[in-house]
Formats: sequence, structure tokens, C-alpha cells
Amino acid sequence: MQEALHREWDALRKTRELGAADIEHAIWDRYVEMIEADDRFRLALPTDEDLDEIWTHLDGEFGEHSVEALRIFETIRDTFDHERKARADRLLVLRQHAARGEIRSVADVMKSLLAKRGLQVSNSADHKKLAHGLLRAELEAHLRFSERDDGDFTGAPSDKLVRPPKLAREPVVPAGETIMGLFDRYQREMPAAVSRDTWDQNRKIVGLFADFAGSKAHVSVITRKTVRDWKAKLFEWPVKAAEIRVFRGMGFQAVIDANNTIKKPTLSEKTINKYLSGLGSFCKYLKGNGFIDDDVMGLYLKLDRSRKVILPYDDNQLGTLFASPLFHSCGGDKREHEQGDIQFRDWRYWLPLIALYTGARLGEIAQLLIKDVRKIQGHWCFHVCKEGERQKSVKTGGSERVVPMHPELIRLGLPAYHARMEGAGRIGLFPEIKPDARGFMSGSPSKFYQHYFRAIGIKVDKSVNCHSLRHGIADAFRRGGFLDEQFGMLLGHVKATTTQRYGIVSEGILASRIAMINSVSFPSVEAALKS
Repeated sequence: MQEALHREWDALRKTRELGAADIEHAIWDRYVEMIEADDRFRLALPTDEDLDEIWTHLDGEFGEHSVEALRIFETIRDTFDHERKARADRLLVLRQHAARGEIRSVADVMKSLLAKRGLQVSNSADHKKLAHGLLRAELEAHLRFSERDDGDFTGAPSDKLVRPPKLAREPVVPAGETIMGLFDRYQREMPAAVSRDTWDQNRKIVGLFADFAGSKAHVSVITRKTVRDWKAKLFEWPVKAAEIRVFRGMGFQAVIDANNTIKKPTLSEKTINKYLSGLGSFCKYLKGNGFIDDDVMGLYLKLDRSRKVILPYDDNQLGTLFASPLFHSCGGDKREHEQGDIQFRDWRYWLPLIALYTGARLGEIAQLLIKDVRKIQGHWCFHVCKEGERQKSVKTGGSERVVPMHPELIRLGLPAYHARMEGAGRIGLFPEIKPDARGFMSGSPSKFYQHYFRAIGIKVDKSVNCHSLRHGIADAFRRGGFLDEQFGMLLGHVKATTTQRYGIVSEGILASRIAMINSVSFPSVEAALKS
């Protein structure tokens, strides 16, 4: 029985010769695929109400009378007209090619279809029959598009070659042998391999690959070539495509085709590597369990590690930030960037200051509990860790650490703020901050500071953000005469230890950390805060 199953499995994994049933199904499936894509296209077209909403967003993003905003708006508004013209041009080409028996216009479609279905064609007659059938399927679909553009949705193919298949289809691949079916098995067998959020993210990544390779295809389509081809397409994939209204309901290639018109920003090289990593961990499991033969790892892009993507704020930017209304007196909620008579001394005030003087990540600060800030050997310290009454996280095991409190934070009254929260019975140091939809404590603060930094003029591009404050303290340590390997533990750049995990540090180690923290000085910040 076991040997029979293995033989059946091996047979499924090999490519097979194209048959008559395959040709019938491929022709009809291509026609149906294009009609369904047209349905999605029409459903995704913006209504007048949508256009009003889009213009309001663009006007707020780019500013009043922006030429760029107008260009994007007109592109979205005219999507139907542009698509109608493109389809009319395509229909003309298809008619000409069908009349002459020319098949080059469907060469890519045919190549992709054969690869996804694990088929090969050695007979030239079958090759031509499939190619001509696909061409005529596209011609029929474009005739429907033209009819639909005039409001007629009743049309059906008149070409006898484009019809529902009568021959039996090849056996359907069992769900447990498809890409997503095996991803479910992977997650069941290794539930603790990564965090819940990482599982969610990797599922989306693998799902995107499955959409490219064939959502119902056998897992054996995962080869180095398929992954390489997917990687090439990711350069054209829009950022956050799933959240963009116009792409809803579209397949992988349809999104890319639509974005050629809309011109949304595409994935960065760093994000492409992240996608490859998410797929790679799954493929490692598949290969280790004998589901695929190819080792698809090692296909990452070579990035320039010397080029800094996120830069620290310079003295002028820091001075502007901490001289701004939020850190003195502002106009109130939603008007923190305006001068006023209201003083905020909640998370909005403290997070940038703690980030600047500890080098901690935004999420690490946002999740601090009352008990994570305490005196150790008579010195106020932060304990960055995962322990606590609510879900917390750190980037790596080595990110758990004890960081002494800088004298400037003490001068500004952080211990007094801590005492007020403790006296009020709070568990979290910043109780107003709640986890976002993905469970991250940094979500809401990150959005707030992104808008605030832009409003006060210190953020003009992606080179600076909240993480820039973390970069700043590293430079401050170097100015104080310390080497990277000396202050690495304060930034969470060392191997995990039990001592760090439970916040137990010897007197000598604590003294050296205090010396490093006390060496940190930002004159422009301290002057701005005292003004």
C-alpha cells in the first residue's frame, strides 16, 4: 500500500504529455478566466462617491492644487476609458492574428499554462491546436468585452472551439497536495516556529506565490525556476496591494497589469527579500519532508548593506522636534503641532524622549509595564523584556536587556510620571496605547508620529522616522568614546542570556552601563527642552 502511494505521488510530480482533454479544458478555462477578470474589473471601477473620497485623500496627501495629485486622480478616473481603448487595440490584433494563424500573441499565456499544469508538448500539431484555441478564446473574450462596454451582458461564444469541455478533465489535485493545503499542514506541524503575526504574514506571502504559480496546482510546481520567475514579477508588485480598492478581486498578473496604469509604488528590494524569506522557510519544510526536490533558497537579492536606508536626525532636526508644541504647550488633541495652552505629558510626550535616551525601539517602549521601570541597586532602569501580565515581544532573545535611565529623563520627571501611573493602579506605563489589528503596540504611536513629524517639518521623505532616534544614540555613544561592541547590549545587539531576561545585573556591569548612558548628550535637545 505504502509503495503504491509513493508511486502515485511520484507520478503526480512529473510533467506529462498534453492530451485532448487538456486542450479542451485549457481553451475554455482561458475564456472563463478572462470573463471573470472582466467581472472583477467592472466591480472595482470607482463610483462617483469613490472618486470624491479618492480626491479628498489625494488633496490631503499632496496638498491643494498639486499637479501630481491631479495626475493620479485623472488616471484612476479614466481607468475605464483607457482599458476600453487598450482592449479595442488588442481585439484588432487578435482578429488579424487569428486570420493568419499567427500565435505569437498568446505565447506567454501558453508557456505559463503548461508550466502551471505540469504539461509538456512534443507533438507540433497539438502545440498549434492549443495555441490557436487559446488565441480564439481570447478573441471571443474580447468580443464579450466590447459588448459589455455597450451594456450587453448576454453574449456567448459562437466559435465552436470555445465551448465547455466534453472530455473528462485530468484528476483534480487533492487539497492536501496543493501549495496552500500543504501550508496548512506546515503550520499544524510547527505551530511554535514563529509568532502568530509572522504566521499570518507568511500565509499572505505564500498565498501570493500560489496565486502566481496556480492556486490549485500541485506543490511540485515549486521549483527554482518558478520562484525565480515570481521574484522577477515582485519588482512590479504594488506596495500594500491588498489594501488598494481598485485591485480588489484581481489575480496576481491582473494587479500588475492594472498598476501599469495606476502607477502605485512597487516593492523595495528589502521587501522582496522578506517575501523570499517567508516563502523560503515553507519550502525548507517541503524539501525536508520530501514534497519538493529543488532547494529554492539562495535566490535573495544582493543588497548594499553599506547604504543606510534610515538616517539619524541631525542637531537641527532634533532641536526642531523638541522645541515643537507637543513638548511644551500645544493646541490639544489633533492639534498637537500647533501652539496652545495645553500640556500633554502622556505617551505622546514620553516615547520620543525615551527612544532618544535609551535607543529602544518604539514597540519596546510602548509595551513597558509599571514594573519594567524600577530602581536596580539604587539607579532607575528600564527592563526591556517579554515577561508581564499582557502579551509583549522583543525582536530577538538578545533584545531583552536592562538600560539605565538617562539623567535628562529623570530631570524631566519620568520617575514622577511612573509614580502617578503606579498610584492609579495601572499595569502598563502608557495605558492609553492599545495593540493594533496585528497585535503590535507600536502601530498607533507610529502613525501619530509620522503625521506629527511631517507637520513640524522634520520628515520630508522615508530616510527618517521614529527609528532615527535609535540610530542617534548609537552615534552619541561613539562620540562618548565607546566602541560598538561595548554599547551593543544597550541596543539589544547581543546574544540572549538568562541574566538579561530576568533583569539581574552585577554592580560592575550596571556601573559600566550607567557610564555609557550618562555620556550621551544632545545639546540641541536639552536647550530646546529648557527654553
